[in-house]
Amino acid sequence: MQPADMPSDWPLRQASRFVEIDSVQWHYQMLGAGPVVLLLHGTGASTHSLADLAVALSDRFTCLLVDLPGHGFTSPLEEREHLLPAMAAAVNKLCRTLGIAPDYIIGHSAGAAVAIRMCLDTDVAPKALLSINGALLPFGAFVEPIMLKTARLLSQSASVTQFLARRGTGTADVRRALRDTGAQISEPMIKRYSFLISNQSHIEGALRMMGGWELGQLAKDLPRLMTPIHLIGCDQDHIVPAVRAHRVKRMIPGASAETLENAGHLVHEAAPKRIFEVFMRLVAKYK
Repeated sequence: MQPADMPSDWPLRQASRFVEIDSVQWHYQMLGAGPVVLLLHGTGASTHSLADLAVALSDRFTCLLVDLPGHGFTSPLEEREHLLPAMAAAVNKLCRTLGIAPDYIIGHSAGAAVAIRMCLDTDVAPKALLSINGALLPFGAFVEPIMLKTARLLSQSASVTQFLARRGTGTADVRRALRDTGAQISEPMIKRYSFLISNQSHIEGALRMMGGWELGQLAKDLPRLMTPIHLIGCDQDHIVPAVRAHRVKRMIPGASAETLENAGHLVHEAAPKRIFEVFMRLVAKYK
């Protein structure tokens, strides 16, 4: 999607900026003042997903929200098969180009994987990471290769992405899909997702992300993470079960984890204040 495609009521539209780096057009948003918090959304989302949390943080922090490559208003990377490390490197280069060194990173779902990969592979050195329902562990040695290959093939099929985009125009389907994540989502958020999912390029970007998400290697590398990390799981998350946050905690030296009750996969959208409170406790611990 192009900047001109952005709806006039898009969350934090007034904070939107665009920059081209290595043939990728990036959409990012900046607001607030103080220590820098980089906020990274998950698969199929965009900056809108973390907008309310950023507003809550902006009184005390500079918030940098990024549309990950292939999502929202950021164009895709050329890399397809090894997209997770490529995306981590690309986000780091965006930060360097903007002259920003994140003091903290908040990542939701796949965004948490990008955050960890950045800390493992690049020179980014935040004081702490917050993982919200992080998608950090593979589904299994047999299942993951099949899922990756299928997603890659689907992302290259124009007929498939066109079909899915047409389905995205129906808010009933979008509402059902969001409800299935275990979260209560507002009508405005449903409208945002309907807009994104009805766009063929966004669908392709989400499928490409799924097809390049090699979590097996990330899992092997988790014990090397030296950055302090707190992992949130949610008891009603039907996408990434809360038990995974506690499993990852045992794999990373010094990590901490908690399960939020009566919360689903999109807790940061449904109840941003709860995530704000968890984050502030993390900041108090790692100033």
